[in-house]
Amino acid sequence: MAPSNRRELINQNKYSKKPRPSSVLIILYPDEHNKIATVFIKRVDYEGVHSGQIAFPGGKHESVDKGMLQTALRETKEEIGIEIKETEVVGKLTDLYVPPSNFIISPFVAVLKTLPKLKPNEIEVAEIFSAPVSHFLSSDSRTFQQCSLSSGIEIEVPGYSFGKYFIWGATAMIFTELIQIMNDLNNQ
Repeated sequence: MAPSNRRELINQNKYSKKPRPSSVLIILYPDEHNKIATVFIKRVDYEGVHSGQIAFPGGKHESVDKGMLQTALRETKEEIGIEIKETEVVGKLTDLYVPPSNFIISPFVAVLKTLPKLKPNEIEVAEIFSAPVSHFLSSDSRTFQQCSLSSGIEIEVPGYSFGKYFIWGATAMIFTELIQIMNDLNNQ
């Protein structure tokens, strides 16, 4: 799910300043059909690299955070209004470097018995939506789409389609790792 120019972007940033730490939280829960679902946010439009993109709740590490997990939990509460307990976090995925914003993302996975009422922070989140993970197991959900990068360049990128949403970039790469782990567990 990496865009074709990812290696070039990483090489361009290789000697730039140290990446900024950030983290996201992938929330898994049983939906009304008792299928495993996850929560995505659509970022608001703003003057920035990730304007309007689909993402998992999360953001940059701040000095008040004791570690990257606390960053993910704090940002989740700030962005979608729910408090996740550390005991609900079941694991961590591979850190991912994002060249356009110079972030290194630490993704965590939480499993909830039910999904509490979500309340978007209107300053950061334009929309919240959920999707069954099983939708993304089908190759039909994988596609390519033209995207405008913050640099103004148009590029065809791989991603996942879900209704009117296109999930690409770091979110798609992180989600692909989770899907692969889930597939591996199901095939054991």
